Amino acid sequence: MSFNPPAGLRNPHLQTILSSVGPRRMKVRAEFKAHQVNEQPVILQCQQGVRLAGFYNRAASQQATTLVTLIHGWEGSAESSYMLSMTNTLLAAGIDVFRLNLRDHGDTHHLNEGVFNSTMLEEVIDAIADLQTRFEYPDHVLGGFSLGGNFACRVAAAQTDQPLRLSKVVAFCPLLHARETSAALSARENLLYDQYFVRKWKRSLTKKLEYYPQHDYGQKLASLKTLAAMNQNLVPDYTPFKNLDDYYDAYAITGDRLSSTRSPLYLHFSEDDMIIPVADIEKLAGNDDIHVMVTEYGGHCGFLMNWKLDSWQDQRMLDLVRN
Repeated sequence: MSFNPPAGLRNPHLQTILSSVGPRRMKVRAEFKAHQVNEQPVILQCQQGVRLAGFYNRAASQQATTLVTLIHGWEGSAESSYMLSMTNTLLAAGIDVFRLNLRDHGDTHHLNEGVFNSTMLEEVIDAIADLQTRFEYPDHVLGGFSLGGNFACRVAAAQTDQPLRLSKVVAFCPLLHARETSAALSARENLLYDQYFVRKWKRSLTKKLEYYPQHDYGQKLASLKTLAAMNQNLVPDYTPFKNLDDYYDAYAITGDRLSSTRSPLYLHFSEDDMIIPVADIEKLAGNDDIHVMVTEYGGHCGFLMNWKLDSWQDQRMLDLVRN
């Protein structure tokens, strides 16, 4: 399934921004309202008392045989436009969906005392295992966007005793290695995205303090103006890692990380993604179960097909689930 947007819609910034704001955001949310009536909030139980939250949506048209679990990107949530858009498409096709919130994303800051970091894979695995115990389906598919795509890939590659059942894993613009993404976001031409994530992360960290004021980073936040500065100052104190290189390496999916997986992986990238440098796909492990598609256009998780702002990644996921 190729992706070839009209000429006027090929700019990567246009693709990235239009996919989540303005008319498309309103369109997606208006369509999703019909599905909220029977939506079921779920608190998933993980080891060591950790709890993650999400939303379970059932297709109205028929008894579904597949459950697709979706994981959002960093500082997104189960309510992000791309999550709701894909949910709309899958539900309309008779496929059930669970939208998982990572720790401290969405309105979940109260659930766990510890502050989120991107290496928290075990609790995501536990959450999916709990989900599969509660909701039994012949077929389970895991999907993710950006950092959520990175998590999805690591779930597939994890050597774990949890009996996860995944027929396939699908990721759009998954983060490959945060060192390269951090460098990309520090570039002057990407200042808009750097500052977007700074605002979102500060808002999240401030909200965390409302529930757990014992965290003492509050006074630091005002002086930290870039993502690089925030990472340099917060990672050593609020993760098990004392330097950024070790932290970034811990959740990279390059190198040998994906050399063995429990299910086939379908990874999607765009050449003009300003956040995930596409050259790094050459560093992925050799694995016959990894299927990589690189499009010429699409920006970062944009993939808008036309001026109606229809999503190619939604249709791509639907095709993969059906086949």
